[in-house]
Amino acid sequence: MNVKSLVPNALTMGNLLGGTYVCWTAASGGDLTSGVVAVVWLGAMILDLLDGLVARWLNVDGVMGLQLDSLADLVTGGMAPAFVAYSIIHESGARDSVIMLTPWLILMAAAYRLARFNADSLNKDEESGFFKGLPAPAAGLYWLGVMMWRSELGGAADMNVNFELQALALVAGLGLTALPLLMVSRVKMLSMKTWGKDQKTDRIRFVFIAVCGIVFIATWFAWVNVFAAVPLCVLLYSCFALVVAPKQK
Repeated sequence: MNVKSLVPNALTMGNLLGGTYVCWTAASGGDLTSGVVAVVWLGAMILDLLDGLVARWLNVDGVMGLQLDSLADLVTGGMAPAFVAYSIIHESGARDSVIMLTPWLILMAAAYRLARFNADSLNKDEESGFFKGLPAPAAGLYWLGVMMWRSELGGAADMNVNFELQALALVAGLGLTALPLLMVSRVKMLSMKTWGKDQKTDRIRFVFIAVCGIVFIATWFAWVNVFAAVPLCVLLYSCFALVVAPKQK
């Protein structure tokens, strides 16, 4: 065994444990509005970014790391969003509705997306700088934002609360329907990892980041709430993909 490979694998396990903690909290009826859950979930996604970088830096990236990373992402970006979405729907009162079944779509879409990513990677069918379909961790980020947005709801003036509730319901609905479709689609999504390889792609990334900054500022002024910007930026990321990504041949 290459001892150096233990370092990125440990980061991947941290990602897995963080996602599992979110699932356990949601399943046990714990407080999803606590900052602890949000910090652990966000920390897990940061570890997901770091494990690949560290593996490449140590020159130990390989098939084992690829499979392990995808299994961890299935928990953090598939199961955790599904558990959180189910908990939010349950608490909203829609307990006897077919809507209660929709969180399964997130989990199934994430599993399919990650399996396809692994197959494409092994067959070297991934285009540098782009992914096919929305990455599963983006679903985790999306529902992390929805979870915290819901916890901070009502921070603005009372006259804005009804509109904010409607906006939250719409974004949550898109998270249950559009997000799974984007994950299983073959639309090419811009990768935010491979900087410095293509100047045009880097410029697109800078524009996207700048627009996201504007969205964060806008949600703060509208609702005194930056969490609302997180799912909106994930949707914006998908829109960017539809406009700027190379078309399928």
